[in-house]
Amino acid sequence: MRRDRGTAAVEMALAFVIILMIAIGAYEFGTGFIDRNAMANAAREGARAGAAAGDYDNGGGDDADCVIIEAAAGSLSGIAGNDVRELWIYESDDSGFVGLNGNIQRYRRPIGSDTVDLVCAGGNWSRQSNTFPPSERALGSRKWLGVKLVVDHSWKTNFLFWSGTTTWEEEVVMRIEPSAG
Repeated sequence: MRRDRGTAAVEMALAFVIILMIAIGAYEFGTGFIDRNAMANAAREGARAGAAAGDYDNGGGDDADCVIIEAAAGSLSGIAGNDVRELWIYESDDSGFVGLNGNIQRYRRPIGSDTVDLVCAGGNWSRQSNTFPPSERALGSRKWLGVKLVVDHSWKTNFLFWSGTTTWEEEVVMRIEPSAG
């Protein structure tokens, strides 16, 4: 009789560990799915804002880029554990080709002695490449604009396989819209 109770306790301990791992895995998968969906929406918002902004300039020269950064990085700012590492704004074609004609604006958060080139509501940004400035994005020129987000996603539980961070990328391409006027 005593052996049966000991066996039941060992079986219960093993089953509990397996159930705990399944529950934690389901939690990480669920929150990762939500975060990845939010990242896709953020890239889409940035591309939508960029398609509407085109070559917008209010005297700062990079105003269209600020509009894109505020839309994309700003929409992720409320989700803990997702740090935007880089944001690309690039010329594309309708197939989604990155950097058509070598045209890419690439921004990242300043690291070390990086120069702060852009201050937007989405924070400070350092320009890493400057081959697709807003002045090249004339409205109605039938150009395609792409936005790529590179995000460091932090796992919530840091349990077994779900520890540290992983890098996710998401990109969206939209046609630059002609002006309404």
